[in-house]
Amino acid sequence: MHLIRATVTLFLLLACFVLPAQEFSGGFRAGLNFISFDGDAETDASGTTLEEFKRTTGFHVGATFAYEITDLFGLKADLMYSQKGGEVIYQGPSFFYLYADAGDTEGARIIGDLDSERDVLNSYIDIPLVAYYRLGPLEIEGGVSAGFLVNSRASGAATYTNVRALDGRPIRDIAFNYDYNYFGDPIGGAAIVEVSETPLSADIQNRPPSVIDAYYNSNDNTPLYQRLDFGLIGGVAYFLNNGLYLGARYQFSLTDATRGENDQRLTRTEGSTDREYNTDDKDFNRVIQASVGFRF
Repeated sequence: MHLIRATVTLFLLLACFVLPAQEFSGGFRAGLNFISFDGDAETDASGTTLEEFKRTTGFHVGATFAYEITDLFGLKADLMYSQKGGEVIYQGPSFFYLYADAGDTEGARIIGDLDSERDVLNSYIDIPLVAYYRLGPLEIEGGVSAGFLVNSRASGAATYTNVRALDGRPIRDIAFNYDYNYFGDPIGGAAIVEVSETPLSADIQNRPPSVIDAYYNSNDNTPLYQRLDFGLIGGVAYFLNNGLYLGARYQFSLTDATRGENDQRLTRTEGSTDREYNTDDKDFNRVIQASVGFRF
């Protein structure tokens, strides 16, 4: 929050003192976000990559404010609702916990091969601050952007195959869906949303979940994603007339989107029965925006 305030203050100082005031204008813009993470993928002991980040879509909408310093040069600030995130795919050896009841946070660990697809949608209040230069109907812009995370959710599905208990007993395949709220979900057994109707095996009558919350496999529900996102932004806008324009931007985050201490590792380390975390991994937001806007 301090970073956002400092950035806004810098913009206002530039607007007030760099050159004499010329003209303020306002408007709006809205459109699609093509979003992905750029980060350290999980690997196994041999170095084989087990995790992949892919692009998915969100949207943005908000108000824009421009300060014209000359006919060709000026400053702009936006107040945007903007979705970031991406698709995270994992295929490899992993683990799963079974809980006795909603109060159980330790659980019994089982192992298997995980095939998982998770779509993360993080919603931010973004404040991009850019300088622009006009070349006829074309406007080129570049600057910085600060964002504050207001909602953090994910959906998707996963399947465990070749499942077995730690004592070696085979267990049927387990399939379930994700219904994640990273800001409000409980841990352990309390994170079961729905339960399967089929027991694990003939001699293991536990019924695994069919829908789980974000921290089902965790014993800590500290939000995974950081509240503050800061980065660089650049783009172009093409004005169809004096007010209506089509715009494209690229947002390049410089801050880690995740908290390493709660970024639980999916890869199973042979011989380990402890929860492990990607404490040194970095995951950055990458956003391509396509907008339609109008400036008054």
